[in-house]
Amino acid sequence: MKNQVTVVFDGHPDFFGHAIQGDIRVIFSDGCSADDKIKLMVDEDPDPKNCVVVSNDKDIFLYARALGARVMSVEAFTSTKPKGLHGRVESGGKYISLSRQEKINKELFRTWLGEEQ
Repeated sequence: MKNQVTVVFDGHPDFFGHAIQGDIRVIFSDGCSADDKIKLMVDEDPDPKNCVVVSNDKDIFLYARALGARVMSVEAFTSTKPKGLHGRVESGGKYISLSRQEKINKELFRTWLGEEQ
C-alpha cells in the first residue's frame, strides 16, 4: 500500500481551491488552525503509530509523539542524505535510492514552492 501524503494549510478551501498532486492531498483547516487540524487528524487515526508528522512546531511535535505517531523535522524530511542511512532511506522495509529521493524532493519544491532545487 502506498503512503498517503497530506499537507495541511490554514484557510478555507473555497478561497484557495483544492489541490491533488499525484499522491499528495492538500487540505485547508476550514474554521480552525492548521495546527489543530493536524492534531485532530492524528487523534482520529485508528493507528497513529502509522502516521509520520513532519513539523518544526514543538507543540505539534510533542502532541503527535504522545499519541504514538512518528515525528520528524522539516529539515530531516527534506534532507537528501539522512544521517546513519548511508544513501538509502528506509520506509516500511523498502528502500529508496538517493537519486530517486532527490527527484522527489525537486518535484516537491517545484510543486509547493514554485522553484527549482
